[in-house]
Amino acid sequence: MLQRYLDKILYLTIFSILFIVPLSFFLSAHESFEMPKSINFYVFSFIAFSIFIFKTLTSKKIIYYTNFSLPVIVLLFIFSLSFFKSLIINKYSFLIHWQFLKLILFNAILYFIITNSFQRRDIIKLLFFIFTSHFIVVLYGVLQYFGIDFIKWVSFGEGRVYSTMGNPDYMAAQFSLLMPVTIALILSPIRKNIKIILFTFLSFMLMLIIVSHGRGAWLGFLGSLIYMFFMFGFFYGKEFFVKYKFFFTAIITFVVFLILIFSLPNPVNKNPITNRIIQGLNLENDSVVIRLFYWESALYMAKENPLLGVGIGGFSLNSSFYQKKIFDIWEKSFPRLAEKVAPHVELYTHNDFLQTLAETGFSGLGIYLWLFISLLVFSFRKALREENLLYKNTLLGLTGLIIAFLINGFLNFPWRVVPTFILLWIFFSIFSLFENKKNFSLSLKFNNTFISVFIILLIFIFSTIQLKSFLANICIKTGQTLFASDKYEQAKQNFEKALSSFPRGTDKIELVLYTGNAYNSLQLIDKAIFYYNEGLKMFPNFIEAHYNVGNVYMNNNLYDKAITEYKKVLTLNPKFTNAINNLANIYFAKEEYEKSMDMYKKALEIKPESPETRFNLSASYFRLKQYDKSFEELNKILEYAPDYKLAKEWIEKMKALGLVKK
Repeated sequence: MLQRYLDKILYLTIFSILFIVPLSFFLSAHESFEMPKSINFYVFSFIAFSIFIFKTLTSKKIIYYTNFSLPVIVLLFIFSLSFFKSLIINKYSFLIHWQFLKLILFNAILYFIITNSFQRRDIIKLLFFIFTSHFIVVLYGVLQYFGIDFIKWVSFGEGRVYSTMGNPDYMAAQFSLLMPVTIALILSPIRKNIKIILFTFLSFMLMLIIVSHGRGAWLGFLGSLIYMFFMFGFFYGKEFFVKYKFFFTAIITFVVFLILIFSLPNPVNKNPITNRIIQGLNLENDSVVIRLFYWESALYMAKENPLLGVGIGGFSLNSSFYQKKIFDIWEKSFPRLAEKVAPHVELYTHNDFLQTLAETGFSGLGIYLWLFISLLVFSFRKALREENLLYKNTLLGLTGLIIAFLINGFLNFPWRVVPTFILLWIFFSIFSLFENKKNFSLSLKFNNTFISVFIILLIFIFSTIQLKSFLANICIKTGQTLFASDKYEQAKQNFEKALSSFPRGTDKIELVLYTGNAYNSLQLIDKAIFYYNEGLKMFPNFIEAHYNVGNVYMNNNLYDKAITEYKKVLTLNPKFTNAINNLANIYFAKEEYEKSMDMYKKALEIKPESPETRFNLSASYFRLKQYDKSFEELNKILEYAPDYKLAKEWIEKMKALGLVKK
C-alpha cells in the first residue's frame, strides 16, 4: 500500500516538473525568469529523488538502465573531472562551477528516475503534460505580440516577444525542440480533434519562432523540417506524402505566408526579419564579427586546456583573458575587425560545441557529441523495428528534435538555457522508455522510520537553501534599485542579506561587486576594497572589479595602487576608456603631463568624440605651454560638441591672454 502511494506522489512530482517549469517566473521586486524555473526544478527533482531512494532502500528494488544510460554516466564522469580540475585552478570559484555542474547532475538524476519509474505506455502521459504547459506558453506569446501583456519586461526590439521565457532566443530554442515532435504526432494515427489542437499549437509556434528573430532557432527548425521530410520518405515512401498531402501543403504554404508577412511592411509586421537575415549573411556585420571573436577565443582556451578544459562553467571566468590574446592577433592581422571588438567578460560563446570544448576539453566535447549521436542512432534503429505507428513517428520526432538542437547550438547556447536544457533531458528520458531495459537488483534492509525522518529533513534543508538562493536573487535587483536612488545604506543591507542567503555563483560575483560599490559610496573604503577583492578571488580576470578598486585608490589619493589596478584593467581590455582616462588624470595630478597626454591620446583613438577627454588633453598641452596644440584641441571639441561650454570659455580666455592668434 505504501509503495503504491509513493508511486503516485512520485508521478505527481514528475508531472509537476513538466508542467510548472516552463510557466514559472516571478515579478514582484524585479523581473526574474530563469531563477524561478531552476528553483522549481531543483526542489521537485529533489523530492522525486528522495522518494525514489526511499523506495529503493525499503524494498527489494530493481534498478533499470539502458544502452543510452552509458553515455549519460560517462558525461557525468567527464564533466565532474572538469569540475575538480577547475577547483585546482582556483578553489575560490567553486560556486560558479558548481552552479553549472548541479544543473547537469540533477537532470541526469531526473533522467534515471523517469527511466526507472515509468513505462513505455506512460510516454503519452508525459507528452501530454509537456504540451499542455507549452500550449499556455505559446498562447501567452501570441497575446504578448499583439500587446496583451502583464509582464512588460525589458524590450528586445519591437515585436520580439519572449512569453514566459524572459528572452526571445530562449523561447525560440524551446519551440525548435517541440516542433519536430509536434509534426510527428500530427502525422500519427491519433484522434482528429487532437490533431487540430496540435496543428494550432504548431502554427502559433511557427509564428513566434519567426518574430523571435532567433537565427539559430530558425536554422534549427528548417534543418529539422528538411531532415524529417527525408525520414518520412525513407520510412514510408511516396504514399505517405500523398496520404498527408493536405498537411504538407498547408505547412509549407503557412511557412511561406509567415515569412512574407514578417518580411514585407504591413500592420501585423512590427519588426521585419529581412534586416536580421542580411546582418547574419554579412561577415563584417558587428554581431557576426563579435561572435567570430568569441569563437576564436574559445578555441584558444581549448588549445591551452585540451584535456578537461578550464572547468565546467568556467568560460565566463576566462573569457576576457583569452579574448585579449585573440584581440592582439586581430590587431596585427585583421585591424578592421579588431576595431569592432573589445575584450570583456562574456557568459556564452554563442556556440555550444566550442563552449563545451573550452570548458571541458576534447574529452568533454567527445562525450557531448557521443550523447547526441547515440540517441540519433538508437532512435533510428528503434524506429526501423517499431510496429506501432504512433511510437515510430514519436521516435522520428525525437531525432528531428536532436537535429534542431544541434543546428541551433552552432549559433546559440541552448545547452546552457535552463528550461531548454531541462526539456532536452526530459526527452532523453522519454527516448529511454522506448529502449530495452536492463537491470540489477538491490536487496537492502533499513529502518523505515529513520529513513523517512532523514529524507524529510534533507528535503526541508535542500528546499530552504534553494528558496534562500531565490531570495538572494531578488535582493540583488532590490539593492540595485535602492542604489540607483542613492539609498546606499539600504542597498548595502540588501546586498549583504543576499550574500548570507546561499546565492548562486554568478549571483555572488555580482553581489560582492555591488556591495563594494555601496560601501564605496558610503565612504567606507576598507570595506569596499575587501568586497572587491573577494570578487577578484573568485574571478581574477574580473575587469570591472579591478577598475572599481582602482577608483577607490584614486579617490583617496593612493595613486600608485590605483595605477597598478588600472594597468591590470588595460592588460585585459586595452579599450577600457574609463580606465585610460583615470590613469591619465592621475598622471596629470602628479604633473607628469607627457604621460597624461599619451593616455588621453590613446583614449581619443578609441572615442574621438569624447569632449571631456579632449579637454583634458588640451589642458595637458596648456600646462606644457604648447598653446597652439591646446587651442587646436579646444576647437576640435566644438566639432563634436558645439555647445561644450568649457571649450568655448577657454578659447576666449586664450585669445584674451594673447596666447594664440585671434
